[in-house]
Amino acid sequence: MLKIKKREIFYLLLYAVPNTLLTFSIVYIINNVMAGNKAFLTDYMGIVFVSILVYTYLLNVIFQKKLNKFSFNMLYENEKKIFKQILSVPLLKLEQYGSQRFYTVVEDLRTFSLLPYTVTHTINSLLMLILCLIYMFTLSLVSALIVVSLIVMVGACYFIVMNAMSKRVNQLREYNDGYYKSVDDVIRGFKELKVSFLRRDNLLNKFIIPNRDEAMNLDFSINYVFLSINLISQYGLYFVVSVILFVLPALDLLSREDVISYVVIILFISGPINNIINLQQLYTRFFVANTRISNFIKDFEVIEETAPKNETLNDFQSLNFSDVEFTYPSKDEDSSFQLGPISLNIQKGETIFIVGGNGSGKSTFINLLTGLYKPTEGKIIIDDKSDRGENIQDLIAAVFTDNHLFSKNYDDYTLENNKDYVELLKTMEMDRIITDDKDSSIRRKFSKGQSKRMSLIFNLLEKKPVMVLDEWAADQDPHFRKYFYEFLLPKFKEEGKTIIAVTHDDAYFHLADRIIKFDYGNIVKEIKTTSKEELAENIWA
Repeated sequence: MLKIKKREIFYLLLYAVPNTLLTFSIVYIINNVMAGNKAFLTDYMGIVFVSILVYTYLLNVIFQKKLNKFSFNMLYENEKKIFKQILSVPLLKLEQYGSQRFYTVVEDLRTFSLLPYTVTHTINSLLMLILCLIYMFTLSLVSALIVVSLIVMVGACYFIVMNAMSKRVNQLREYNDGYYKSVDDVIRGFKELKVSFLRRDNLLNKFIIPNRDEAMNLDFSINYVFLSINLISQYGLYFVVSVILFVLPALDLLSREDVISYVVIILFISGPINNIINLQQLYTRFFVANTRISNFIKDFEVIEETAPKNETLNDFQSLNFSDVEFTYPSKDEDSSFQLGPISLNIQKGETIFIVGGNGSGKSTFINLLTGLYKPTEGKIIIDDKSDRGENIQDLIAAVFTDNHLFSKNYDDYTLENNKDYVELLKTMEMDRIITDDKDSSIRRKFSKGQSKRMSLIFNLLEKKPVMVLDEWAADQDPHFRKYFYEFLLPKFKEEGKTIIAVTHDDAYFHLADRIIKFDYGNIVKEIKTTSKEELAENIWA
């Protein structure tokens, strides 16, 4: 749920009260001058009237400044909190609910930028309405009751219809959720779409166009209803004025002198009444947005709070998986994939290749190893100390198969005047592509193979003892793939790196210390490397 400082709201309301009183004073003076009240027909009354106008203007300037400051503080502070929660979300949650929820929650949050304005103007309008109605009651009790009853009837019609619209507003947000999913598909699967006319045509004509058409019709319908209801409020007030002008004097309930006062008051409070009615549309959107934000916070709730770390691990001797199991959450237990139980010991300085077919459990194992998943059973032990994922990430730098080069440098190291970086560019044969050490030089489009080389460079600049490489060589050309296995991996091993690489390149299996084969979520073979021939016979047997 959106967090709002109640004390700040209270201070804003304190600004609204004197503003309302001063505005009512303006109405009061106008009414009495028009009615010919001698107490108000003095030489100094004009000065008083102008002074009130000036004070009201200055108070409004101050009030609007405070209001805007509060609005922006509330919006951006909550954006930071939402973003912090997004970064704390476990990978499983993201995979379960989808990244498009991040876009819509930010859009929902933006809706609340108008909340302080809405609340304060509602209070301001209500106070003005109450004061004017009290003034009407002092003129004629029966006439005031009739007028108030008519206003309540008009307002009730509006609020009934508005409350019925909340479901349709929520439905519109659901359409936008589906639209963002399609946008995400276009961005992430652009190449796959471009190579298939049928796929593009189905995406456009079966999903995007129907979604946008239905959303447009619903959006138009909602706004048309809002517009129609707003017109009811306007013409309803005209009806009330007609009753004051023609009905109440005919029934001897209101004198002609008081008719003028009543009409002036009604015309003056038409603004506050329209504000209250029109703001209901915003309250409906606030309610829907707040419900969706609450659902987002609930769905992406981080149950386990990570305790502050006293120290950072810089090295290790052994890493053990002790009867580790992981089960994906699923309503259907029979269809849920389970990894393990796995018992595996990784020693410092080893080069281990992870192999297996699609769906064998390699990626799940890598996510456990890198702390992205938490074991549902068993323990991961670092040097005889149990770990829940926080410390293991101190040791590991990973390049995933779907690697991403960030638009900015979020790491502690700098690239400019970094000799290690310049040397790694040469080692990775990227020095002809990137000719300087400027950070901006890498924030551009690379081929997939070049992108993975850059990710590996950043992996090495982190200077962590364990390298996890997920299908790293798959996107390299034959020359660089051979160079990677026969030169780079031995070089990294000599430098003391522990290398865990997911690979299908059986021609280079003999270069690993061990090969771990997965199948159906279990380690089915663990082979210490020998000759190429023996490996070929053993690993696929």
